[in-house]
Amino acid sequence: MSKQFIFTIQVLVIFLLLLWSAAASAQFDFSQNEPDGARYFGGPRLGKSQTQIWRTGIIIEPGAAISHALITIPVPMQWKEQRIINVNEEKMDANLASRIEYCRSPHPANGGAMEMRLQLGNMELTKPLEIVVAFELENYELLPPDNPSQYIISKQVPPEIKQYLQASPKIESNESVFKGMYNEITKGRNTDWDKVEALYSFVQNNVKYNNTAWQRPAKGALAVTKMPRGQWVGDCKDMSCLFVALCRAGKIPARIVRVPEHCYTEFYLELKQEERKNTKNAPPGFWFPCQVSGTYAFGGIPERRVILQKGDSFPFADKPGRTLFMEECFQGALEPGSPSPNPRWVHNAVLKQQ
Repeated sequence: MSKQFIFTIQVLVIFLLLLWSAAASAQFDFSQNEPDGARYFGGPRLGKSQTQIWRTGIIIEPGAAISHALITIPVPMQWKEQRIINVNEEKMDANLASRIEYCRSPHPANGGAMEMRLQLGNMELTKPLEIVVAFELENYELLPPDNPSQYIISKQVPPEIKQYLQASPKIESNESVFKGMYNEITKGRNTDWDKVEALYSFVQNNVKYNNTAWQRPAKGALAVTKMPRGQWVGDCKDMSCLFVALCRAGKIPARIVRVPEHCYTEFYLELKQEERKNTKNAPPGFWFPCQVSGTYAFGGIPERRVILQKGDSFPFADKPGRTLFMEECFQGALEPGSPSPNPRWVHNAVLKQQ
């Protein structure tokens, strides 16, 4: 009888390399994932960019005999501040490369992540198997708007944005504590932009940032509030979860943006109706970034690392339920008498010479 196995891991490390080589071009959807706010008056503004190569994949050592083998890996997708220039497979024969599928999950219209899926079927490894895909990306910093007072909390959130008003793993925004905190923090604020910035400043000023805890699971928003007041502590995941929970409690769409070894947040506001009258074909609202943990960055952000996902509710690869971050997974069934495989995940980046 074969034995089932599953290896999952979250993207935790990024290495700066000096060399990169690429093979044949992969099939990939280069279409824009959401309206490019940079093209419209009032939308987010693009700043400086950097070009980099993101390599991701898996190396499986020889010895194991496996049936029904499946590999799934989160990969970058197109955003207004992240443009995919090229996609290449490395060290793969044409047959293997042609079987790679790219799937958007869970909401292709606005947010989510791209997943690479590869059905390997039955395999008996006599030599190491290396499956690596290289993405050439241009990543931009985002600049704050010139006139933030023109933005308001949406009274009728577009359907594709409503998901970012719901509670999600570690973001328990439906708990009454967050509504009470929202009302207290935003009391007396004159503009909706000021209200969001008050939530941001509250988290920055009341949660001690622990930047050494990235590799542990997130405690989450509710767990932070249950600590003794004055002793709140969390890493970027926990601080981001708290900010997003406070926003959602106040009917402000918000979500987490994940990059290697870090995460930050985005909040959604609309242009006032009188501002939209003179802005042809503009979307009603825009996403603005903010980094709750670390250096102050609200409404814009100097971050130019690879964006791996936007959102915070993804299905587990191997069990029911949802998780904060999309996971990688290598699963299958071991043939009788076969040793367990010894997979190594590949995640590294190199800045490309300009």
